[in-house]
Amino acid sequence: MRRGLLLLTAIVLSASAAGAQSNAAMAESLFRDGKKLLEERRFDEACPKFKESSRLDPSSGVELALGLCYEGQGKTASAWGAYVTAASLARRDGRHDRELAATKHAEALEPKLFHVTIQVAPETVAVAGLSVKQDGVLVGSETWKGAPADPGTHTIEVTAPGRKPFTTTFEVGSAPQATVRIPALDAGPSVAEGSLVASPTPSHLERTVGYAATGAGAAALVVGTILGLVALHDASSAHTLCPVSPCGSSDGISQNNSAGTTADWSTAMFVTGAVAIGAGVTLVLLDRRSSDSRPATGASVTPVLAPGYAGLSARF
Repeated sequence: MRRGLLLLTAIVLSASAAGAQSNAAMAESLFRDGKKLLEERRFDEACPKFKESSRLDPSSGVELALGLCYEGQGKTASAWGAYVTAASLARRDGRHDRELAATKHAEALEPKLFHVTIQVAPETVAVAGLSVKQDGVLVGSETWKGAPADPGTHTIEVTAPGRKPFTTTFEVGSAPQATVRIPALDAGPSVAEGSLVASPTPSHLERTVGYAATGAGAAALVVGTILGLVALHDASSAHTLCPVSPCGSSDGISQNNSAGTTADWSTAMFVTGAVAIGAGVTLVLLDRRSSDSRPATGASVTPVLAPGYAGLSARF
Protein backbone atom coordinates (compact mmCIF):
# COMPACT_ATOMS: atom_id res chain seq x y z
CA MET A 1 0.00 0.00 0.00
CA ARG A 2 2.84 2.38 0.87
CA ARG A 3 4.48 1.75 -2.53
CA GLY A 4 1.14 2.51 -4.15
CA LEU A 5 0.86 5.82 -2.31
CA LEU A 6 4.39 6.78 -3.31
CA LEU A 7 3.62 5.95 -6.94
CA LEU A 8 0.39 7.96 -6.83
CA THR A 9 2.19 10.90 -5.21
CA ALA A 10 4.74 10.84 -8.01
CA ILE A 11 1.96 10.85 -10.62
CA VAL A 12 0.24 13.76 -8.91
CA LEU A 13 3.39 15.83 -8.50
CA SER A 14 4.27 15.38 -12.16
CA ALA A 15 0.74 16.18 -13.36
CA SER A 16 -0.87 19.44 -14.31
CA ALA A 17 -4.48 20.49 -14.16
CA ALA A 18 -4.70 19.88 -17.94
CA GLY A 19 -8.45 20.00 -18.38
CA ALA A 20 -10.77 22.19 -20.42
CA GLN A 21 -9.62 25.68 -21.41
CA SER A 22 -12.26 27.62 -19.44
CA ASN A 23 -10.78 29.02 -16.22
CA ALA A 24 -7.69 26.96 -16.99
CA ALA A 25 -5.15 29.56 -15.86
CA MET A 26 -6.68 30.01 -12.43
CA ALA A 27 -7.21 26.26 -12.03
CA GLU A 28 -3.56 25.58 -12.92
CA SER A 29 -2.33 28.19 -10.44
CA LEU A 30 -4.41 26.68 -7.65
CA PHE A 31 -3.25 23.19 -8.58
CA ARG A 32 0.41 24.19 -8.37
CA ASP A 33 -0.11 25.86 -5.01
CA GLY A 34 -1.85 22.72 -3.79
CA LYS A 35 1.00 20.47 -4.94
CA LYS A 36 3.53 22.49 -2.93
CA LEU A 37 1.37 22.24 0.18
CA LEU A 38 0.84 18.53 -0.44
CA GLU A 39 4.60 17.95 -0.57
CA GLU A 40 4.80 19.62 2.85
CA ARG A 41 1.91 17.45 4.10
CA ARG A 42 -0.14 20.55 4.85
CA PHE A 43 -3.34 18.76 3.93
CA ASP A 44 -5.82 21.20 5.49
CA GLU A 45 -4.41 23.99 3.30
CA ALA A 46 -3.88 21.91 0.18
CA CYS A 47 -7.33 20.32 -0.08
CA PRO A 48 -9.29 23.58 -0.58
CA LYS A 49 -6.84 24.54 -3.37
CA PHE A 50 -7.43 21.27 -5.20
CA LYS A 51 -11.19 21.42 -4.64
CA GLU A 52 -11.47 24.91 -6.15
CA SER A 53 -9.17 23.95 -9.02
CA SER A 54 -11.43 21.00 -9.76
CA ARG A 55 -14.51 23.21 -9.66
CA LEU A 56 -13.00 25.63 -12.16
CA ASP A 57 -11.52 23.03 -14.50
CA PRO A 58 -12.18 19.32 -13.67
CA SER A 59 -9.41 16.91 -14.63
CA SER A 60 -8.13 13.50 -13.60
CA GLY A 61 -4.88 15.04 -12.30
CA VAL A 62 -6.69 17.40 -9.93
CA GLU A 63 -9.03 14.66 -8.68
CA LEU A 64 -6.10 12.35 -8.01
CA ALA A 65 -4.44 15.09 -6.00
CA LEU A 66 -7.67 15.78 -4.13
CA GLY A 67 -8.07 12.11 -3.28
CA LEU A 68 -4.52 11.91 -1.99
CA CYS A 69 -5.10 15.06 0.09
CA TYR A 70 -8.36 13.79 1.58
CA GLU A 71 -6.69 10.52 2.43
CA GLY A 72 -4.02 12.48 4.30
CA GLN A 73 -6.81 14.15 6.31
CA GLY A 74 -8.34 10.78 7.16
CA LYS A 75 -11.47 11.53 5.09
CA THR A 76 -11.77 8.09 3.57
CA ALA A 77 -15.18 8.56 1.92
CA SER A 78 -14.19 11.87 0.31
CA ALA A 79 -10.91 10.35 -0.89
CA TRP A 80 -12.70 7.30 -2.35
CA GLY A 81 -15.11 9.59 -4.20
CA ALA A 82 -12.27 11.66 -5.63
CA TYR A 83 -10.43 8.54 -6.83
CA VAL A 84 -13.57 7.22 -8.52
CA THR A 85 -14.06 10.57 -10.26
CA ALA A 86 -10.38 10.64 -11.29
CA ALA A 87 -10.65 7.17 -12.84
CA SER A 88 -13.70 8.24 -14.84
CA LEU A 89 -12.04 11.42 -16.13
CA ALA A 90 -8.82 9.58 -16.95
CA ARG A 91 -10.77 6.98 -18.92
CA ARG A 92 -12.46 9.79 -20.85
CA ASP A 93 -9.11 11.42 -21.63
CA GLY A 94 -7.29 8.18 -22.51
CA ARG A 95 -4.89 8.50 -19.54
CA HIS A 96 -4.61 4.82 -18.66
CA ASP A 97 -1.82 5.37 -16.11
CA ARG A 98 -4.00 7.73 -14.08
CA GLU A 99 -7.05 5.49 -14.49
CA LEU A 100 -5.15 2.48 -13.18
CA ALA A 101 -3.68 4.38 -10.22
CA ALA A 102 -7.04 5.94 -9.26
CA THR A 103 -8.90 2.62 -9.57
CA LYS A 104 -6.38 0.75 -7.41
CA HIS A 105 -6.60 3.35 -4.65
CA ALA A 106 -10.39 3.44 -4.74
CA GLU A 107 -10.47 -0.37 -4.44
CA ALA A 108 -7.95 -0.29 -1.57
CA LEU A 109 -10.06 2.25 0.37
CA GLU A 110 -13.43 0.61 -0.21
CA PRO A 111 -13.14 -2.00 2.60
CA LYS A 112 -12.22 0.79 5.04
CA LEU A 113 -15.27 2.95 4.32
CA PHE A 114 -17.88 3.77 6.93
CA HIS A 115 -21.51 3.84 5.81
CA VAL A 116 -24.56 5.73 7.04
CA THR A 117 -28.21 4.77 6.68
CA ILE A 118 -30.89 7.40 7.21
CA GLN A 119 -34.18 5.86 8.30
CA VAL A 120 -37.04 8.31 7.76
CA ALA A 121 -40.46 7.66 9.29
CA PRO A 122 -43.06 6.77 6.62
CA GLU A 123 -45.26 9.70 7.72
CA THR A 124 -42.36 12.05 7.05
CA VAL A 125 -41.41 10.47 3.72
CA ALA A 126 -44.94 11.10 2.49
CA VAL A 127 -44.78 14.86 3.18
CA ALA A 128 -44.53 16.92 -0.01
CA GLY A 129 -41.49 19.18 -0.18
CA LEU A 130 -39.42 17.11 2.28
CA SER A 131 -35.76 18.19 2.48
CA VAL A 132 -33.01 16.12 4.14
CA LYS A 133 -29.57 17.69 4.42
CA GLN A 134 -26.37 16.16 5.75
CA ASP A 135 -23.81 18.78 6.78
CA GLY A 136 -25.71 21.38 4.77
CA VAL A 137 -25.78 19.28 1.57
CA LEU A 138 -29.10 17.99 0.21
CA VAL A 139 -29.30 14.19 0.41
CA GLY A 140 -31.63 12.44 -2.03
CA SER A 141 -33.67 9.42 -0.96
CA GLU A 142 -31.60 7.18 -3.24
CA THR A 143 -28.56 7.76 -0.95
CA TRP A 144 -30.34 7.32 2.38
CA LYS A 145 -29.19 3.72 2.65
CA GLY A 146 -25.53 2.78 3.05
CA ALA A 147 -23.94 5.99 1.76
CA PRO A 148 -20.19 6.35 2.49
CA ALA A 149 -19.32 8.98 5.11
CA ASP A 150 -16.11 10.42 6.51
CA PRO A 151 -15.22 9.67 10.13
CA GLY A 152 -16.28 12.38 12.59
CA THR A 153 -19.38 14.29 13.68
CA HIS A 154 -22.16 14.98 11.18
CA THR A 155 -25.43 16.90 11.30
CA ILE A 156 -28.78 15.97 9.76
CA GLU A 157 -31.40 18.68 9.13
CA VAL A 158 -34.92 17.75 8.04
CA THR A 159 -37.51 20.32 6.95
CA ALA A 160 -40.92 20.20 5.26
CA PRO A 161 -43.74 22.69 4.61
CA GLY A 162 -46.22 22.82 7.50
CA ARG A 163 -43.92 20.81 9.81
CA LYS A 164 -41.48 21.74 12.55
CA PRO A 165 -37.84 21.17 11.50
CA PHE A 166 -35.83 18.33 12.99
CA THR A 167 -32.06 18.41 13.61
CA THR A 168 -29.75 15.75 15.02
CA THR A 169 -26.04 14.90 15.11
CA PHE A 170 -24.32 11.53 14.83
CA GLU A 171 -20.82 10.09 14.96
CA VAL A 172 -19.10 8.04 12.26
CA GLY A 173 -16.06 5.89 12.97
CA SER A 174 -16.86 3.73 15.97
CA ALA A 175 -18.58 1.08 13.80
CA PRO A 176 -18.63 0.30 10.08
CA GLN A 177 -22.33 1.11 9.90
CA ALA A 178 -24.20 4.06 11.44
CA THR A 179 -27.96 4.51 11.46
CA VAL A 180 -29.80 7.81 11.88
CA ARG A 181 -33.54 7.65 12.59
CA ILE A 182 -35.77 10.56 11.55
CA PRO A 183 -39.11 10.53 13.42
CA ALA A 184 -42.46 11.81 12.19
CA LEU A 185 -42.21 15.59 12.03
CA ASP A 186 -44.49 17.52 14.36
CA ALA A 187 -47.11 19.75 12.79
CA GLY A 188 -46.22 23.43 12.56
CA PRO A 189 -47.50 26.53 10.77
CA SER A 190 -46.84 26.53 7.05
CA VAL A 191 -45.85 29.68 5.19
CA ALA A 192 -49.40 30.26 3.98
CA GLU A 193 -50.88 29.72 7.45
CA GLY A 194 -48.31 31.91 9.10
CA SER A 195 -49.11 34.79 6.80
CA LEU A 196 -52.75 34.74 7.97
CA VAL A 197 -52.20 34.42 11.72
CA ALA A 198 -51.77 38.06 12.57
CA SER A 199 -54.68 40.37 11.87
CA PRO A 200 -54.06 44.04 11.29
CA THR A 201 -54.44 46.25 14.35
CA PRO A 202 -56.59 49.40 14.21
CA SER A 203 -54.58 52.38 12.99
CA HIS A 204 -56.90 55.06 14.53
CA LEU A 205 -56.17 57.23 11.50
CA GLU A 206 -59.45 59.17 11.83
CA ARG A 207 -58.61 60.07 15.42
CA THR A 208 -55.12 61.24 14.44
CA VAL A 209 -56.46 63.35 11.56
CA GLY A 210 -59.23 64.66 13.83
CA TYR A 211 -56.78 65.87 16.43
CA ALA A 212 -54.63 67.44 13.70
CA ALA A 213 -57.65 69.21 12.18
CA THR A 214 -58.76 70.49 15.60
CA GLY A 215 -55.28 71.84 16.27
CA ALA A 216 -55.16 73.49 12.86
CA GLY A 217 -58.59 75.04 13.48
CA ALA A 218 -57.52 76.45 16.82
CA ALA A 219 -54.43 77.94 15.18
CA ALA A 220 -56.60 79.48 12.46
CA LEU A 221 -58.81 81.14 15.13
CA VAL A 222 -55.73 82.63 16.79
CA VAL A 223 -54.50 83.99 13.44
CA GLY A 224 -57.98 85.35 12.68
CA THR A 225 -58.06 87.14 16.03
CA ILE A 226 -54.68 88.75 15.38
CA LEU A 227 -55.72 89.83 11.88
CA GLY A 228 -58.95 91.26 13.31
CA LEU A 229 -56.99 93.37 15.77
CA VAL A 230 -54.73 94.57 12.96
CA ALA A 231 -57.79 95.47 10.86
CA LEU A 232 -59.28 97.44 13.74
CA HIS A 233 -56.01 99.31 14.18
CA ASP A 234 -55.83 100.15 10.46
CA ALA A 235 -59.48 101.24 10.44
CA SER A 236 -58.87 103.51 13.44
CA SER A 237 -55.88 105.09 11.73
CA ALA A 238 -57.91 105.62 8.52
CA HIS A 239 -60.72 107.26 10.52
CA THR A 240 -58.23 109.63 12.13
CA LEU A 241 -56.87 110.67 8.72
CA CYS A 242 -60.31 110.84 7.13
CA PRO A 243 -62.97 111.72 9.71
CA VAL A 244 -65.47 112.52 6.91
CA SER A 245 -66.32 110.87 3.59
CA PRO A 246 -65.26 111.22 0.87
CA CYS A 247 -61.67 111.14 2.11
CA GLY A 248 -59.20 113.51 0.59
CA SER A 249 -56.08 111.91 2.10
CA SER A 250 -54.24 109.30 0.07
CA ASP A 251 -52.78 107.85 3.30
CA GLY A 252 -56.25 107.59 4.73
CA ILE A 253 -57.54 105.80 1.63
CA SER A 254 -54.56 103.37 1.77
CA GLN A 255 -55.14 102.64 5.46
CA ASN A 256 -58.85 102.07 4.82
CA ASN A 257 -58.14 99.62 1.96
CA SER A 258 -55.58 97.76 4.10
CA ALA A 259 -58.06 97.52 6.93
CA GLY A 260 -60.69 96.05 4.57
CA THR A 261 -58.31 93.42 3.15
CA THR A 262 -57.06 92.41 6.60
CA ALA A 263 -60.63 92.17 7.84
CA ASP A 264 -61.47 89.81 4.94
CA TRP A 265 -58.56 87.54 5.83
CA SER A 266 -59.55 87.65 9.50
CA THR A 267 -63.05 86.50 8.59
CA ALA A 268 -61.65 83.74 6.36
CA MET A 269 -59.43 82.45 9.17
CA PHE A 270 -62.34 82.44 11.63
CA VAL A 271 -64.48 80.45 9.18
CA THR A 272 -61.61 78.04 8.41
CA GLY A 273 -60.90 77.53 12.09
CA ALA A 274 -64.51 76.79 12.87
CA VAL A 275 -64.84 74.30 9.99
CA ALA A 276 -61.56 72.56 10.92
CA ILE A 277 -62.52 72.21 14.56
CA GLY A 278 -65.94 70.84 13.60
CA ALA A 279 -64.42 68.30 11.21
CA GLY A 280 -61.78 67.32 13.74
CA VAL A 281 -64.28 66.68 16.52
CA THR A 282 -66.45 64.64 14.13
CA LEU A 283 -63.51 62.43 13.08
CA VAL A 284 -62.50 61.78 16.70
CA LEU A 285 -66.05 60.76 17.63
CA LEU A 286 -66.33 58.49 14.58
CA ASP A 287 -63.04 56.78 15.41
CA ARG A 288 -64.09 56.10 18.97
CA ARG A 289 -67.29 54.42 17.77
CA SER A 290 -65.91 52.24 14.97
CA SER A 291 -62.10 52.06 15.16
CA ASP A 292 -62.16 48.26 15.49
CA SER A 293 -64.34 47.67 12.41
CA ARG A 294 -63.51 50.47 10.01
CA PRO A 295 -60.34 49.96 7.94
CA ALA A 296 -57.96 52.85 7.58
CA THR A 297 -57.71 53.92 3.95
CA GLY A 298 -55.84 57.19 4.30
CA ALA A 299 -57.28 60.66 4.96
CA SER A 300 -56.20 64.28 4.92
CA VAL A 301 -57.81 67.61 5.79
CA THR A 302 -56.26 70.79 4.36
CA PRO A 303 -57.39 74.40 4.96
CA VAL A 304 -58.10 76.30 1.70
CA LEU A 305 -57.81 80.09 1.82
CA ALA A 306 -58.42 82.68 -0.88
CA PRO A 307 -59.66 86.26 -0.92
CA GLY A 308 -63.39 86.03 -0.32
CA TYR A 309 -63.32 82.25 0.33
CA ALA A 310 -62.31 79.96 3.20
CA GLY A 311 -62.91 76.25 3.76
CA LEU A 312 -61.43 72.76 4.10
CA SER A 313 -60.33 70.27 1.48
CA ALA A 314 -60.90 66.72 2.84
CA ARG A 315 -59.82 63.38 1.30
CA PHE A 316 -60.70 59.95 2.77
